[in-house]
Amino acid sequence: MRWRRAAGWTAGVLAVILAAGGIFVWLSLNGSLTRKYTPEALIALLAPHIVVVKPEGDGPFPAVLMYSGCEGLWDGAQRRPLMGIYADIAVSEGVVAIIVDSLKPRGIDSSQAYRLVCPGLAVRGAARAGDVAVTIAWARALPFVNPEKIALAGWSHGGWAIMDMLAMRPDSETPQSLTAWPDDTFAGLRGMFLVYPYCGFPALAPWRGFAEPLPAWAIHGTDDATADPAPCDRAYGHLVAAGVPVAVEVVEGATHAFDRPDVLPGSSSKYDPAFAAIAHDQFRRFLREVLLAPWQ
Repeated sequence: MRWRRAAGWTAGVLAVILAAGGIFVWLSLNGSLTRKYTPEALIALLAPHIVVVKPEGDGPFPAVLMYSGCEGLWDGAQRRPLMGIYADIAVSEGVVAIIVDSLKPRGIDSSQAYRLVCPGLAVRGAARAGDVAVTIAWARALPFVNPEKIALAGWSHGGWAIMDMLAMRPDSETPQSLTAWPDDTFAGLRGMFLVYPYCGFPALAPWRGFAEPLPAWAIHGTDDATADPAPCDRAYGHLVAAGVPVAVEVVEGATHAFDRPDVLPGSSSKYDPAFAAIAHDQFRRFLREVLLAPWQ
């Protein structure tokens, strides 16, 4: 009898623990545990860390907002090179590059990024979507930016954040880090450029589509072991069904982060300068056709 009582007590405790764990996971996924900001407070947090690189002159110029992967912009005290490479390309084409840091403003360093953000334990796409929303409005207000010609560009986790924001219905939900949407969030947006974006669980776009469908250019590698392109194909299918142009480049043999010169040694991701050149060329074409073409 004592053994049976002990077994029943143990089973009851385990059931409570499992239920509590399930509630915690659900609250984490739906954003209940995410710190929330007003749009004004969130842009005040982010703005001191935004890097703006512009062509010479007063403009107004088209602009591309750039959101890095989960590793962030810093490796210790050293700035990672990837965003600077693409910013230089943008400026050479006459486009303002606006590089947004989502991690340093939140006190997340490079080691914490790999432990928390990359595994999806912190700053998931639905929360970082708030960063995308408030920085669009911030960019439109810059005196040298053409507010009618703005594009979004995201690498891996940054692509996830962009697509999650565009998948949310503004009349019924907000990004998990925001109390409300900024005014006219989507005004002036012309398209998105996605480099090996993450589209797996719990990304929103593959299973719900887009509330705000934008023309998309995307590039994936066939050997990507980190961000499976298959669910992204479902997301792109929603755009095609909505009548929005989609251009997807698949690079045979490319891994995740194939354009990152500072990819970690021993990682399944491998930097390849030839594959990186393909992505750079696609980025130039995207800027020319989506932001710079006379009919745009």
